[in-house]
Amino acid sequence: VQIYVDDIIFGATNEKICQEFSKLMEDEFEMRMMGELKFFLRLQIVQSDEGIKIHQMKYTKELLKNYKMKDAKPMKTPMH
Repeated sequence: VQIYVDDIIFGATNEKICQEFSKLMEDEFEMRMMGELKFFLRLQIVQSDEGIKIHQMKYTKELLKNYKMKDAKPMKTPMH
């Protein structure tokens, strides 16, 4: 279980445990399930059969757009 301000993230390898915890939290507190986690604190989470991947592609693209660097050439090391 991960708690951040007013967000709670939980997961388990056992689906039954997830459902029981979800029911317990909904009964005890005023909360609702938002479904599968996709974004959290500017992190993108992609879940698949191969595993869970966490990256910041969307945030990086927003930064490049905001600073007008979308067409900048990538470099292996960001210095001369």
